[in-house]
Amino acid sequence: MSPRKLIVALSIWFLIGPFSFDIARAETLDRIVAVVNSEIILYGDLQEQMSRLEKVSGNPPIQDPAMRAKIEREVLDSMIRQRLTEQEAKRLKINVSNSELDMAIEGIKREHGFTDAQLQYMNSQDGQTMAQFRERIRTELQRARLIEKVIKSKIVITEEQINAGLQSGKESNPSTERRRLAVIFLPIAEKAGTETAAGVEKLANKILADLKAGTAFGKLAGEYSQGPAAKEGGDIGYIDSDELMPAIDSAVRRLQKGQFTEIIKTPGGLYILKVLDVEKEHRVSSDTDQREKIRRQLYQEEVNRKFETWIKDLESKSFIQINL
Repeated sequence: MSPRKLIVALSIWFLIGPFSFDIARAETLDRIVAVVNSEIILYGDLQEQMSRLEKVSGNPPIQDPAMRAKIEREVLDSMIRQRLTEQEAKRLKINVSNSELDMAIEGIKREHGFTDAQLQYMNSQDGQTMAQFRERIRTELQRARLIEKVIKSKIVITEEQINAGLQSGKESNPSTERRRLAVIFLPIAEKAGTETAAGVEKLANKILADLKAGTAFGKLAGEYSQGPAAKEGGDIGYIDSDELMPAIDSAVRRLQKGQFTEIIKTPGGLYILKVLDVEKEHRVSSDTDQREKIRRQLYQEEVNRKFETWIKDLESKSFIQINL
């Protein structure tokens, strides 16, 4: 599984920040939609999550009332589960230190051969900062420890399971096409107003015009980009095609070495990318590397399975009131 897909596959992570609404809407948006033991979830919290998920998916807001109500309930259920998990982790004093988190992230980078700049780029494709990515990994580590503690047993993946995974083709050595990319990234904050977003788009159009007039990509990246490796001219190195989000992959796939894209809109902001080189690679992983990747995949699958059983039991024992 690719890092970008792995990141997306991780459980929904909720960072509910401050928000403000006009007085006419405040009463509606601030009503309580769920009580989870002694904590509440507000309608405004739910709508903020809906907005965030719509932005990340790239789809327009759902207009059909019945479908939107169905998705709102699914999102609320996930928020309730996240709140229950956080409450239990706090009660059991389960924490993940920064050093442990650093080690886990280094492991992800090592496993996929990512530099810091490449990992930052992979996250930015989904509108996610590195700080947010770190907290998502912290949540996953915390959840795994929570499961081990409440079940009172370690999750062990046997050699037989790994061998079966190898035979079933969980890991292979496919031929891949990689491109060495340079990136100019202009972020647009999630709550940016129309005027701010228009200003960023105007700057992106200026940069694109300068590129077409012959200005060096690296010079403009160093001057304007707020993305990875800006000081290195935006050069983030080689990226596999299957690591790119569809909109970006589609745009760069058509380019030859030395060409650059038009402006690409993503959940986090605007991109212009240049193809510095293209190469085909038949990746051959060592037996040790393949076995370790399968072990991690099987481990995560087992954590998810046990978590599902545990969280259902916890829900049945908790006070949960839904007013949606």
